[in-house]
Amino acid sequence: MTERSGVTPVWALIVAAVIVIGIILTGYLMVQTQQRLETAQGERVQANARVSELEKTVADLKSQLETANTESGELKPQLDESKAAVSSLEDQVAGLKSDLEKSNTELEDAKSRLAAMQSELASAGEAADTVNAQLDALQTKLDEASSEIERLKSELEQAKSAESP
Repeated sequence: MTERSGVTPVWALIVAAVIVIGIILTGYLMVQTQQRLETAQGERVQANARVSELEKTVADLKSQLETANTESGELKPQLDESKAAVSSLEDQVAGLKSDLEKSNTELEDAKSRLAAMQSELASAGEAADTVNAQLDALQTKLDEASSEIERLKSELEQAKSAESP
């Protein structure tokens, strides 16, 4: 092939086009990479801010946990005392229930004895009424007998006075 002077060979144009396309692609890739880098840096800043927030939250939670543990340690003796008091009260309640059941049993026994006594009293009242009726009848007979005796004494005295002149 002969070269013409002053004319750029085709292969030089192709090489130049390839170089230009390579430069454009490289520029495009650089812009894309730059954008990704900026996005990644923004995300990194946000992630660092979030990590900072989380570290602060963790520190607050640790502080709250320490406070809660301290309060728990302070309250444990009170809780133990309360449990002991509750146990003692439960024992007292059990004793009172037992006493109440015993008292209820005694009350039922007393009611039963009272009912029996009331029945005996009613029977005794009926017997007393019968005896009173009998006494009234005897008193009536006694009064009649006394009246008869007085009448007979009177007749006897009249007879004696009629015989004695």
